[in-house]
Amino acid sequence: MKTQTTPTTLRRGKKSQMHEVKDGSRTLQFNGRLLGESSSWRRGSTRWIEFKLYKTENGSYILSRVGVSIVFHSAICPLVKRYGLKEGSVDELKNDALPCEECNPTYHMPIVFPETDRNWAQVSDDPEPVLDALYKYDAGGARYLTNVAQRLLERAALNDEKIDSIYRIEMIP
Repeated sequence: MKTQTTPTTLRRGKKSQMHEVKDGSRTLQFNGRLLGESSSWRRGSTRWIEFKLYKTENGSYILSRVGVSIVFHSAICPLVKRYGLKEGSVDELKNDALPCEECNPTYHMPIVFPETDRNWAQVSDDPEPVLDALYKYDAGGARYLTNVAQRLLERAALNDEKIDSIYRIEMIP
């Protein structure tokens, strides 16, 4: 995440900064402010989700989701094909990289297949699509928010009246 070129003042005296958000192989650059962030990371996690929600100077909302992984695999692991992983050197692994528990690659292998972070972003003019993007559906079709999504919305609601309104009050038809 890139920050700060020249700050400008937004509502409530918050400072706007230059930010960069990844969406697949694309990069979104904008001036705005971070409304909230949350992560599902816990001690011992090998994969987790990180959310950030921004509001641009022109009032658009940018929701960023990163699926983070520190797992790497050997060439024989079935997950390499399923995830479409590309080969790499052990020297290129993240400092905290851990071997897959199924294929048990070693740090001495010349070629490994690291999982990569998966970046996704959504730009919307209104807060409703942000909430819609955070909803999940269970096997029975019931809609719910994960704990990490709820934490994001709770934090963002403190900094934005529109997020607060759509998150705290839901009209049921």
